[in-house]
Amino acid sequence: MRNTCTATLYLKFSYDVRAIVKSDIFKLVFPDVKLSDDKANLQGWNTNKSKQVGYFGAGVGGTIIGFGATKIGITDDLYRGIEDALSDTINDRIVQWKESTHDSRFESGCKRIDIGTRWSINDIIGRNIEEKIYDKSIIISAMNDNDTSFCEDVMTTDEYRDKRKRMTPEIWSAEYMQTPVDISGRLYDRLKRITQSEFNEIIQSNAGAYDGTISYIDVADAGKDYTAMAICALIKKELYVIDYVFTRENTDVTLPLCAEMLNKYKVPYCRVESNAMGAMFARQLQRMTPNTRIMQVNNTTNKDTRIIMQSAFIQNRFTFVTGSKYSELFLANVESYSKEGKNKNDDAPDCLAGLSIFTQSMFKIIM
Repeated sequence: MRNTCTATLYLKFSYDVRAIVKSDIFKLVFPDVKLSDDKANLQGWNTNKSKQVGYFGAGVGGTIIGFGATKIGITDDLYRGIEDALSDTINDRIVQWKESTHDSRFESGCKRIDIGTRWSINDIIGRNIEEKIYDKSIIISAMNDNDTSFCEDVMTTDEYRDKRKRMTPEIWSAEYMQTPVDISGRLYDRLKRITQSEFNEIIQSNAGAYDGTISYIDVADAGKDYTAMAICALIKKELYVIDYVFTRENTDVTLPLCAEMLNKYKVPYCRVESNAMGAMFARQLQRMTPNTRIMQVNNTTNKDTRIIMQSAFIQNRFTFVTGSKYSELFLANVESYSKEGKNKNDDAPDCLAGLSIFTQSMFKIIM
């Protein structure tokens, strides 16, 4: 279904840009450029100097096919408000449209600009920031560090302060301060990260070897679950999470993927959570990894309790190595976990909690 509100926004944007092209000031700078006589409607317009359509657009869910974007692709407020951003269903639909329909129009060299209020850490802009898609991010908060307006001509300090008094802190933080509303409820807020090159230097200083490695796997039960795997290395009493698997692929993909990783890092011990799929997964994985002992574990404690109880150890003792294929997806899922509940997916933090427990039982030297 077409997003009516977003459609209205892009039509307004198109109207504003088209109005600039028609303005007298534009004519002074570009006297030979004008709107094409045969292509000048709001949804797709052209100039007399364009080879194809100079501008085309659509609302979320709309169709933008037939032309490629050669110069620039712009999105503006894909979410109508907090309800859209915090709805897993709507957010997934927006992300899917953005990545499959919108971004597929980009041709070589095309630039992108995404504009919007940062409602949620899982919105499309947040995901792109985590995946380092942008060369530069510009965040403009209504009030600066001195608690005054960033621009008195836009809105005065007194007007902003009055608005702040009359709205909930979550809405103020997101809409005016560009701080996603779900950040305050996050369990993990200070994971220690290092790059792969930084970790390589640590390995080299330890004669190129680990003092020990273990792994933990949480196998997907249903279609929307992820198979989550993490490998932990002990180096001079310090713990490093060095590689990850985080995917919804079927076992025909995840089994050889996990086996390859266990063999690559020569992991002697690996725990697999023996849920509905876990027991079968563990048996098959054992046949593929003769040098690794696959150990099934049946978790009887409440998942959320387990995750929360292990969070302090994870934040204090684990250092996370980034740069591998699944590292950002895995860590983004960990950092989006809310201690207040209602988590759509908690496979990565659950895997990490299991790894933490396993680590403390195997590496007694760190305790």
